[in-house]
Amino acid sequence: MRVVDTVHLKDTTREKYLNYALSVITSRALPDIRDGLKPVQRRILYAMYNNLRLLPTGKHRKSATVVGEVMGKYHPHGDSAIYDAMVRMAQEFSLRYPLVDGQGNFGSIDGDSAAAMRYTEVKLREIAITFVEELSLNTVDFRPTFDGSLSEPIVLPAQVPNLLLNGSSGIAVGMATNIPPHNAGEILDALIRLSRKGSATVAELLEHVQGPDFPTGGCILNTREEIETIYTAGEGTIVIRGEYQLGRLDGGGKGIFITSIPYGVNKSDLIERIADHIMAGKIPQIVDIRDESTDDVRIAIELKRGANADAAMAYLFKHTPLKTRFHVNLTCLLPTDNPEVSAPRRIDLKIALREFLDFRLIVVTRRLRHELEQIERRIHILKGFAVLFGSLDEAIKIIRASRNKQDAAQRLMHRFRLDEIQTEAVLETKLYRLSQLEIEDILEELARREKRAAELRQLLDDETARKRMVREELRKLRSKYVDERRTTISGPDPEQDFSEEDYIVRENVFVIVSRDGWVKRQKSYTDIGAIRVRDGDQIGWALGGSTRATV
Repeated sequence: MRVVDTVHLKDTTREKYLNYALSVITSRALPDIRDGLKPVQRRILYAMYNNLRLLPTGKHRKSATVVGEVMGKYHPHGDSAIYDAMVRMAQEFSLRYPLVDGQGNFGSIDGDSAAAMRYTEVKLREIAITFVEELSLNTVDFRPTFDGSLSEPIVLPAQVPNLLLNGSSGIAVGMATNIPPHNAGEILDALIRLSRKGSATVAELLEHVQGPDFPTGGCILNTREEIETIYTAGEGTIVIRGEYQLGRLDGGGKGIFITSIPYGVNKSDLIERIADHIMAGKIPQIVDIRDESTDDVRIAIELKRGANADAAMAYLFKHTPLKTRFHVNLTCLLPTDNPEVSAPRRIDLKIALREFLDFRLIVVTRRLRHELEQIERRIHILKGFAVLFGSLDEAIKIIRASRNKQDAAQRLMHRFRLDEIQTEAVLETKLYRLSQLEIEDILEELARREKRAAELRQLLDDETARKRMVREELRKLRSKYVDERRTTISGPDPEQDFSEEDYIVRENVFVIVSRDGWVKRQKSYTDIGAIRVRDGDQIGWALGGSTRATV
């Protein structure tokens, strides 16, 4: 007889939906505050470094190889999701500091898709190595992969605050994130300031961080007060527009050159939208538009002779994506007491920087502890040699008189008070290393390692010194990755008032009025009787005028 369990649909639905929501939030859509990566990005970098060794100094490998490695061992989802994530990590116009070096067609700012993964090739960029090079030093915890056959890092020991450097966007269940990218020099300066002065406020940190720094440039129109509010509340709206300059076209006429566009705007679509407005006659100041972009954005706009360029740009900013809004939402995953569980939270700038500093302190502490363990293990072996060197002839006699390796080990351990590790090292040593010169080298190494071990113990006992180490490492990274801002911050534009007449082409026309009261406008006529009117009606008046005049 089958036993049927009774469940409450309401409770079961709630439980299943919450499990689904938790999975999306923690395993797909939101980045971790420590390394600033989503799980798929983290797994791509780990597989490229640990499994495939696609280092910056090495050769590129097919993208399909990377996608297969990630999908088969770490990320059991569709190959297109993995490839799309990797493509974005290689795009100069998507990430402020790309992590993947792509060779081949990886898409464009015009909205072109990347080539299929069988055609493109990838390897890690130099900045990506700062995420993974400390993995072998026991700096982070690992967990089993989805099938339990391998292990993967819970988080990468990133040396740079990637969450703010490259930003992130994602839609989870019941929450979303949209973090803008920033300039490395500014963020690292703010980290160093906070490391020195833990009580620094968001306003004080913003003395270093001007605001977002988008890879496509642009100009931010927010006031300093608005920017401070956004970074304090963890949400708000950044107003950004493209930049332009006046100049001469190749034909000698006056023109406008758009040199940057807002982040996330498709350049090809933008040009098409502007062209539609030109063809509809809504911007009489503009004659034509063409794309002269190479690696840099350069959109050439041809002006009519004597036209007002400011009026034309004012229209474009109002009616096209040349001016957009970036909705900031600083939501990410923060670590909890359980190392495998993170919790979503909206944060401010100070929390983002503080959490990263705390993480780096943990990484540095674990790195030093790992180094000390390795040195102490080596010191232990070297001390065994030191004990043996005082009675080297006796030790050799014992070894020669022994029946086998195990017998020799037991006799050496009994005679010289060595343990198994020390004895094994002695027995594995080649005979020539027992010369006087080699003995002196080993004793010198022992002294050197004991000195380093003492330094490490002192660092591990001094948290202030470890914080100073973190600060020095940040300074070195700043000197290596600092670059100029791409996005300018100008503050609000002064309101420019342009009347409707500014957007009406000035033309001489005739206003035709019929006897029945019908009115029309036409550019010219040859004969009053040739003007077409309704049956039974006739022309009453023909008045000269202008498209900018009223009747």
